Amino acid sequence: MVRARSRIMKIWMDVMRDLEHLMENHEIIFDGWQAGGVEGLVVGPLVFNSPKLLPGTISAPMKEAPAFTYDPNPDVYKKLGVTAPPAPESHPKKRDQLFKTLTNAKERGMEIWIFQAHHGAGPGGDGHVFGDERSLAATSARMIDTLEQYPMVDGAIMDGPEWGYEIDPHHMNFRSYIFNDLPESLRSRAEEMDYDFDAMVAAKDRLYKQMHNLTSSSIRLHGGGGLLGGFHLFGSDPDIFSWMSFRVEALTKYFANIKKNLDAHASRSVGLGVGPRSAAFAPLCGYDFSALAGVVDILLPKHYFWHRGFDGMVGTVFRYVQTLCEWNPNLNEADALQVVEALFGIVLPNVSECSDFERALTPEFFELVVYDETARALAVVDDPKRIVPWVDAGRWPHDGDPMPAIDLERLIESASEAGLERFLYHHHGNLTAGEWAIMSERCGRPWVGSSGQYSPPDEAVL
Repeated sequence: MVRARSRIMKIWMDVMRDLEHLMENHEIIFDGWQAGGVEGLVVGPLVFNSPKLLPGTISAPMKEAPAFTYDPNPDVYKKLGVTAPPAPESHPKKRDQLFKTLTNAKERGMEIWIFQAHHGAGPGGDGHVFGDERSLAATSARMIDTLEQYPMVDGAIMDGPEWGYEIDPHHMNFRSYIFNDLPESLRSRAEEMDYDFDAMVAAKDRLYKQMHNLTSSSIRLHGGGGLLGGFHLFGSDPDIFSWMSFRVEALTKYFANIKKNLDAHASRSVGLGVGPRSAAFAPLCGYDFSALAGVVDILLPKHYFWHRGFDGMVGTVFRYVQTLCEWNPNLNEADALQVVEALFGIVLPNVSECSDFERALTPEFFELVVYDETARALAVVDDPKRIVPWVDAGRWPHDGDPMPAIDLERLIESASEAGLERFLYHHHGNLTAGEWAIMSERCGRPWVGSSGQYSPPDEAVL
């Protein structure tokens, strides 16, 4: 394979928690970031003193109501026919400091995007997120209000909603379970879109049953047979494809309507970004990269590759293999892995059984899998700057197994060879010295710990 020469990349930095840390030290931090190649800032949700989560936890209780960073403008919500959320407790000094921080970032030439700008939206409807127009209006209104409050901001980034992708029922606390994805509350939306809701539910139930009745012979016959082989492997059931098509169409329509509301009601032009899973998993979650690229301004696929934790590619594939073996005691791990390969097209180099997952992140993995996942995303856009993958590594990436600096270096190098020009690091609170040394060397001026005032926080927070 002939690959493009490696190029200098640029970084966007995510500040997901502890806005105060950024606000109180923003000039020192921005100086350090820009020297290392940071040209964009993603900040949010816009809550002061948001709780920090230690590894091994899923959520932390709020001792008091979240301290949002601005008072809502009722006129924005009125235009979309929804009720504004109540005004939060005022923190004038913090609000002023946040505004100064974002202004300074813009004066430095950084792009600025708000993560989950709809956080704190007022009451919507009681229907399903993909079928409730009032909830969509409430979400849109809150996003518009947030972006209007901070005129230096370029746009908003949404992380979901999306459909479930896990089949491990014990993993439901982390992300939604795919077999719970067709509640009765979706019936009317499905019928509006000319889908047979009962047929899709029946197909979902048949797929669940089929996944409990796999045989080695059928896997070996059909597993490597591409689309048609997979079709037969899972029962030759056309309604499964209808269910998958509904997931894609409903999700795409949702984000298209969000973008439509932003364009119609914001007082200025603002961008919309969406963060799907990586290309291999995206269709199962309802993301059609090509369709989304025609709707939103930037795509931020999850370049998450660790084992265990949540959202990592290796961990998700492992859970599929493990679950299929639990459901089908007569299957060996290699057969179960072939089922996953038939579903997603993922072939993990040198992995043929569960014990191999502990050593899955080999140089070949980055050269092949990371390269392909990047190239597939880039293929759908007219400008590579519209693809800004989330990248996480370090000590506890999404509560997963550690990914040391060498893995981050291999990830960045392979993605660059595929044509990637910038990525979003998630998130600054977890950034270690080793990671920053690698990123700054690759994207800007190499950082040396004793050479300046900026140092990565290296905190144990999700």
